Amino acid sequence: MPPQPAQPPHLSPANAQALQQAQALGRAGRLAEAERLYRAVLQAEPGCVQAAAALARLLTAAGRAAEAEALVRPFVQGKAIWPEALSARAAALKALDRKPESLADYMLAAQLNPASGVAAHNVASGLGDAGRDREAVAEAERAFALGLQAPETWLVYGRALQGLRRFAEAEDALRQAIARRPAYVEALRDLCQLIWMQSGDAQAALAPIDAALAAVQPASAAALAGVKIRLLHHLSGEAPALAFAQEALAKSPGDPRLALETAALSLRGAPERSRELCAAVLARNPRDPTARRAMAHAHLALGEAAAAAEVAEGLLADNPIDQEAAAALATARRLAGDERYRDLWDYDALVRAQTIDTPAGWASLEAYLGDLRGALAELHALQAHPIEQSVRGGAQTSQNLLAAEHPAIRAFFEAVQGPIRAYRAAVGPGADLFRARNRGGHRVLGAWSVRLKPGGFHVDHIHPQGWISSACYIDVPQALGAGEDRAGWLRFGAPPIPTRPTLEAEHFVRPQPGLLALFPSYIWHGTVPFGGDQVRTTIAFDVVPD
Repeated sequence: MPPQPAQPPHLSPANAQALQQAQALGRAGRLAEAERLYRAVLQAEPGCVQAAAALARLLTAAGRAAEAEALVRPFVQGKAIWPEALSARAAALKALDRKPESLADYMLAAQLNPASGVAAHNVASGLGDAGRDREAVAEAERAFALGLQAPETWLVYGRALQGLRRFAEAEDALRQAIARRPAYVEALRDLCQLIWMQSGDAQAALAPIDAALAAVQPASAAALAGVKIRLLHHLSGEAPALAFAQEALAKSPGDPRLALETAALSLRGAPERSRELCAAVLARNPRDPTARRAMAHAHLALGEAAAAAEVAEGLLADNPIDQEAAAALATARRLAGDERYRDLWDYDALVRAQTIDTPAGWASLEAYLGDLRGALAELHALQAHPIEQSVRGGAQTSQNLLAAEHPAIRAFFEAVQGPIRAYRAAVGPGADLFRARNRGGHRVLGAWSVRLKPGGFHVDHIHPQGWISSACYIDVPQALGAGEDRAGWLRFGAPPIPTRPTLEAEHFVRPQPGLLALFPSYIWHGTVPFGGDQVRTTIAFDVVPD
């Protein structure tokens, strides 16, 4: 028998009052006091699902999602379940990147409470995370029909419409979100990016954020300024972004986000200033991983390899799968002439390329690649690269290819499984940062396609959420370099941050149609620009242990 909806138990007057007090403390930001009071209620009434769900949400928001999930799990395993408890566990599972389980909980909560617009919104959000854009649109529209007009729902709706390439409707939905919350950072960022990707017009793309900054109160401007800094950096270059960042930081000198944005933009021209800004943020919050990574970059820019390595090693001690810290550590060791960097950047062993398999239903790989090119061409409807991605001089699909409906795209994930398994077998198990995760199963985390125009390239970057990253070549231009210029080749080892001395790329892979390159997500990788008059089309994805 499927679970049935349940009502939360009746509380004694004292515990009901304590629950209200805990909720008020949480809203006031007095989280430690709220947690103590929630736990006191649960000690007095162990079956108090209201306290368990509320505490789970508090713990999830505080970055303690594993505790939250364990706390609320017993309350969602019976025959009668309060939907809010399911939603609380779903939020914890989402924070743990267990998104399929999270979506299942959200869907059950909506089934148990079909009149709830909030429950419908949660399902829409989970479907959007899974790349199931058509279903996400339908569920968001159901939330609207149930009376929910939250800006968050309009954002989810806009993102799903964008994934379906219904760009005009997506833009309207994002504007609806901003109309309901004029300083909605995420919606403004997405709207500016969508305008840019459709038009390639930097002035038009910046207009929404400029309007929001002109209307917002100064005390609330810092978060919006952070959005504009990122936009300026990608659309207009480092110098305009730095000038605006310094102006914004002068207005909000204590804001750590603006300090770190300014620090990143100062690495090339004023690394001492970058180090100073990072130190100021760390003085207030010594364990902040974002500030610690920024400090490692400042040390690298100053040629302080030992200090950078020390910071990176501390980050990895706290989180052994911190891909950014691993990249910084390898860079620092290489800068210092420490050959141990090759333990992390062992190109011969860890960067491998082989041709993908021919999936069932196609007579040859050539025939399959032809169909795949046609399927991808339908998805490449945008003109310019997304913000905060590595693409320059090209565009990227807005849909997660894992949810694509075209048979040729769906077959791609069959075609790469053999090479992935062969790569893992060749790499083997071990105790180092990369091989320690090479056990059990794996899953593809996300997939996208990039089409570079002549002159286009990828800036050097890593994939912070990945374990194994990839590049599979579908369209390869004839102008590909064959000699020393290596035009259009995939390159490894050149950090995008300045270093003293400068570190150049050390390893290259020459693209060929159907070739799949696999490598650790923490190795700096990018591409060499190419000329000619043909495009270069790839599919990329990240793999994580399952």
